Amino acid sequence: MDRRFLETVHPLEYIAVVERLCSALPEDGLAQLPTGDTVVSKGTFDAAVEAAAAALGAVKRAVAGVPVLAAVRPPGHHATPGGGMGFCVFNNVAIAAQWARRQRGNVLIVDFDYHHGNGTQAWVERALEESGGRLGFISTHAYPAYPGTGSFQECKVAANGFVIDIPLAHSTATDDFTAVWSTLLPAAARRIQPSVILISAGFDFLTGDPIAGLPVDLRAVDELCALLSAVATEQESALALVLEGGYSLENLEASGATLASAFAGNPSGGEYARKAVPQDPRLAVMVEKARAWLD
Repeated sequence: MDRRFLETVHPLEYIAVVERLCSALPEDGLAQLPTGDTVVSKGTFDAAVEAAAAALGAVKRAVAGVPVLAAVRPPGHHATPGGGMGFCVFNNVAIAAQWARRQRGNVLIVDFDYHHGNGTQAWVERALEESGGRLGFISTHAYPAYPGTGSFQECKVAANGFVIDIPLAHSTATDDFTAVWSTLLPAAARRIQPSVILISAGFDFLTGDPIAGLPVDLRAVDELCALLSAVATEQESALALVLEGGYSLENLEASGATLASAFAGNPSGGEYARKAVPQDPRLAVMVEKARAWLD
C-alpha cells in the first residue's frame, strides 16, 4: 500500500520509527511507542496504516446526503503530528481532513469523544497557519481527564477558522451534553460553511463505558445523529464519521444501530431544535461565549 498519505500529517521520521519498532518485535511481543503511552505489537503498524487509509477512503466516498462511517481501530485523535499516544498511532481524522481541505475546500471537525482530541487540535492549529479553506475544530470532552488538555482557555478564533474546546464536568448529564451541541454545532457550521463535516465519533462518553463515561444516556446518540443530519443538509455538506473511543460493546452495538438507522438511504435532515442553554451555570457561560465568537 502507498503510505505517502501519512506524510501529509506526520513526518517521515516518526512513521519510520513506528514501522521499525513494530517489525522488530516477535509475533507475541509488545513494546511502547517512544512518543507516548501506546502499546504496539508486530501487527500494529499495518493496522494503523489501514485505519488511516479507511478514514481517508470514507471522506473520499462521502457526498452530501450519503454519509460514510470508517469503523476502525486503532483510533487516532490523540496522535499529534510528531507522535502517537493514548492508543493512537496515526491521526486518522487529521489525515482525512488534510485531504478534504485540499480537494474539497472548507472542513469542520466535530469531536464528541470522552477524551480531548489533543492530536487533532495540534494539527488544526498548525493547519490554520497555512493556506487553504476554512477549518474548524469543536470538541466536548470530560475535564480534567486524559490527556489533561482541552481547557476553555485553549479556544482560538481566527479569520479562517477556530478551535472551540468545551470541557465537561464529570457530572454532565444527557440534556446538558446535547444542549451544548444543539447550540454550537449549527453556529460552527454556519461560520465554516463546510464542504465536509468530519466526525471523531468516540462513544466512550456514554454511561456504562468501562474506562470512561459520563452520565449521558444512549438517546444522546439519536439526538447527535439528527443534529448532524440537519446541519449537513442545511450546509449541503458531506458527512464522514471515523470511530474513536468506546469500550463498551453494548454501547457500540447500540450506537452503531442508531447510526445505521439515522443515516440509511438519503437522510432528509429537516429542522433542528435548539435546546435551552445548559443548566450547569459554568457550562452555560462557556457555551454562550463560544456561540458569540462563532456568530
